Amino acid sequence: MLKSCLLTLLTFALFACGDGGTAAEVEVPAVVQSAFEASYPGATDVNWEEDGDHYEVEFKFNGEDFEVEYSATGEPLEMEED
Repeated sequence: MLKSCLLTLLTFALFACGDGGTAAEVEVPAVVQSAFEASYPGATDVNWEEDGDHYEVEFKFNGEDFEVEYSATGEPLEMEED
C-alpha cells in the first residue's frame, strides 16, 4: 500500500514539474534550421511547430517577437512581427 501511494505521489510530482503538457519537441530539418539561424542569429525563446510540410517558429529577436513560417526546403513563406 505504501509503495503504491509513493508511486502515485511521484507520478503527480513528475507531471507538476513538466512543461505543462506542451507538444513533443519538433525535429526541424537541418536546411530549415540553417535558414532560420542565418536570418536571425542570436534569436532567443525559440519554439518550433510542425504544420504539415511547413515549419513555424516563434522567437524573440532584438527585443521583438516574431513568427516565421518556412517550407520544408528552408524557404521563408510568411513572417509576422508582434
